[in-house]
Amino acid sequence: MGEGDHTLVLAHGFGCDQQIWEAVAEPLAARFRIVLFDLAGCGRAGRCAWQDERHASLDGHAQDLVDILTALDLPPVTLVGHSVSGTIGMLASLVAPERFRQIVAIGPSPRYLNDPPDYLGGFERADILALLDMMERNHFEWAGYLSPITMANSHRPDLAKRLRNSFAAADPGISRAFAEAIFLSDVRDRLAAVQTPTDILYTDQDAIVPGEVIAYLERQICGCRIRRLAASGHYPHMSDPDTVVAGILAAVEFRAPLSLERH
Repeated sequence: MGEGDHTLVLAHGFGCDQQIWEAVAEPLAARFRIVLFDLAGCGRAGRCAWQDERHASLDGHAQDLVDILTALDLPPVTLVGHSVSGTIGMLASLVAPERFRQIVAIGPSPRYLNDPPDYLGGFERADILALLDMMERNHFEWAGYLSPITMANSHRPDLAKRLRNSFAAADPGISRAFAEAIFLSDVRDRLAAVQTPTDILYTDQDAIVPGEVIAYLERQICGCRIRRLAASGHYPHMSDPDTVVAGILAAVEFRAPLSLERH
């Protein structure tokens, strides 16, 4: 969708599909070409695109992204990835750096587990295993428990409800397998190899990615820039889409000034 000489590829996070970008994609489409897709096992991609062995690690999803960009055969794109898709974009850029002009990652993490004494990822292994167990026992209970915590913005319960519905609509078996691939992953040793210009957008009160992780990414990725958004929670593209659009535009314009006037 959209117009413009430069392409933004919007990649959603865990428990969602491409529809989660609706409020962000529409204004961006007035200035850029926009590519939206569903990760394997999500949305309309569904089970038919999911391969247990391939998608047991984030590398399988990174290869999917490379395959999409290869099929489209576009000039280098800007990958806008939320949460795990920011990390997937970094891994994909190591496979096919010529396909990427820039990565804009919203609330990414290279490792969600704490690794004392030097790394605070935000979770203990027991916490993650308990969440995975809850997903397996009662998918709907898990969706109802996690959505208000990750969304924050308690004064707007409609947002948490929408997120809960998105979580609950996903295939329970795939959700658990994907969650395990995400929350037990560790790609810290690959960050130094990322050469694609990377900008990280983050918020306060993010229950999934603490500020220490953002600071760690800034130190580990060469030339990485971080920008705090005036928003809260792990899903600012849902709660504050205008703020996210402004953050994306600022990141894109900084790296290589483009014509951002409306066509």
